[in-house]
Amino acid sequence: MTAAAVTRRVASVAVLLAAATLLTTGCGSDGGGGSGGGGGGGKPTGEGRSTSAARNAATRPPDGQATSGTFNSSDIGWIQLMIAMDDQAALLLGLVPDHSSAAGVEKWAKPVAAGHRGELVQLRELLSRAGVPDTNPHQGHDMPGMVTEDELRTIEGTKDAAFDALFLAAMREHLDQAAKIAHSERSAGTDPATKKLAASVEKTSLTWRARLPEATSGRP
Repeated sequence: MTAAAVTRRVASVAVLLAAATLLTTGCGSDGGGGSGGGGGGGKPTGEGRSTSAARNAATRPPDGQATSGTFNSSDIGWIQLMIAMDDQAALLLGLVPDHSSAAGVEKWAKPVAAGHRGELVQLRELLSRAGVPDTNPHQGHDMPGMVTEDELRTIEGTKDAAFDALFLAAMREHLDQAAKIAHSERSAGTDPATKKLAASVEKTSLTWRARLPEATSGRP
């Protein structure tokens, strides 16, 4: 994937809500045309998300693993998806000190990185309490809000203004999607602690998104 392809990526959302299942966000690493979101066109041909996966896949606990206590499948699906998304976002945020050219970007990224680390601790505690193994069912998937391994490598290979532009675009998509799926979990979930964390994730994601700095040409 080229740097230009990363900048053209937009947060197209595929959300399916059913009585006892969480949303689906287009898991899949195969090709297919992605539809554009509010800010522009989709990925280039050959790099789009799987539309069939977006329509049919369901985020659910691992095969044979029942939900526990007050958790339903929506709670488990949201927890697993947020762990996968936050793990990748944390790696991206960790690149900022050595790659960014803008003091404003570094200032913004520091508390956001700390916030993601805190979210991951809470998410994994919930997963443990639910009795679900800490595995990643979204490994290798390309979906809205997920920083893929290819994208991470592309962004890691840039510096200064080029890095800032790609970093901020990726974080914008991540935060937009995190807020949307947290909002869905608040409606579809049943575990009080998970829904409380989802409310917090929605609020902080929207706050960080509103404070997202503009890329600049260099450090003041």
